[in-house]
Amino acid sequence: MAKPKLSVILPNYSTPHDRFSSYGGTKKDTIAMIQTCGKQGVAQGVELLMGDSSVCVNDGNKKAVRAAMKDNNLQTVAILPITYSEDFYKGSLGAADAKTRKNAIDLVKKAIDLAAELDCPYVGQWPGQDGWDYYFEVDYQKTYDWWVKGMQELADYNPKIRLGLEPKPFEPRSFSFIDTPAKVMMLARDIGRENVGLTLDIGHSLYGHENLAAVVALAQREKKLFHLHVNDNYADSDGDMAFGSVHFLGSVEFVYWLVRTNYQGWHSVDIFPYRTDPAQTVLESLKWIQAMYDFVEKIGLEKLDALIKQGDGMAMMSFFREILFSAK
Repeated sequence: MAKPKLSVILPNYSTPHDRFSSYGGTKKDTIAMIQTCGKQGVAQGVELLMGDSSVCVNDGNKKAVRAAMKDNNLQTVAILPITYSEDFYKGSLGAADAKTRKNAIDLVKKAIDLAAELDCPYVGQWPGQDGWDYYFEVDYQKTYDWWVKGMQELADYNPKIRLGLEPKPFEPRSFSFIDTPAKVMMLARDIGRENVGLTLDIGHSLYGHENLAAVVALAQREKKLFHLHVNDNYADSDGDMAFGSVHFLGSVEFVYWLVRTNYQGWHSVDIFPYRTDPAQTVLESLKWIQAMYDFVEKIGLEKLDALIKQGDGMAMMSFFREILFSAK
C-alpha cells in the first residue's frame, strides 16, 4: 500500500471565522491542536503558522511546541510566516514601498531561522496581499523584479531551507500578482535557486479553472513541485472544503500523476471547517488522500497508462463506471 506523507496546517483543528461571522465551536491553542493531531494517529506532520496568536508558533512557545511535537511523534513540515496581514496590506516582497519589502524579507528570514531551529525543512509563503484592485495601480515589471531579488536574498540566506510560493488567482485582492503555478515556474527560473519552488494549493488551481493533473505533470517536469495544500471546492471560490468532496475523477487523475512522477513531498490538509467538526473534517480529508492512493494502486498504473493512450473520453467513462458501479 502506498504511503503518502500526510500533514495538516495546524489551525485547521480550530473553528475559523469569515467576514460575516464567528462560528463558535471549539477554540484550541497550539499545544492542544498538536495533541489532537497526535491522538488521531494518521498525519505524520504539521505545518505551523508563525505569529503571536494562540494558534501560532512564536518565541514564547517554541520550546513547548517542539516538546509537544516530539511527544506526539510528529514532524514540523513547514513554517508559514503571515505576510498577508494588515502590515502588508499593499503587498509584501512586491510592495511598492521599500520599507515594507524589507520588513517582509526580515519576517521571512525570521521564519527561516525558526524552521532551522525546529528541524523543519520548508518555509511557505502565500502572498495574499500582493496584487491589485484597480487598473494603473501597479508597475508589473518592477513588482516582478522585486520578487526575484527578494527571493534570491531569502534563498541565499539559508540554502538548506526550501522556500515555496503559493499562487492563488484572486482574493483578497481582485488580482493576485502570483496567480498561477505557471507564474511560480517563471519566477523560479529567473530566481535561479534550487531551493525555491511551488506550494500547490489544489483548491486555488481548481477555482482558477486549471486541471490539477496537468499542473502536477508540468511542475514535476521542472522538479519544482515542493509541497501540496489539499482541499476541494466548486471551482468558483476558495471554499477550502474537505478533500474529495467535489472533484472525484479529477482527484483520481491528480493522484495518478503524483504517483507516476514520484512526488516525494507532503500532502497538507488545508481546510476551513466553518460548520463541521474541525478534527473530524481534517481526519476525513487525510483518510480520503490515503484512499485515493489506494484506489490508484488497486487499479494499477499500467491500466491507467493504457487508458491515457486511448485518448477516448467515453472509453474513460466506461472504464471508471465499471470499476465504481459494477456488481462484482
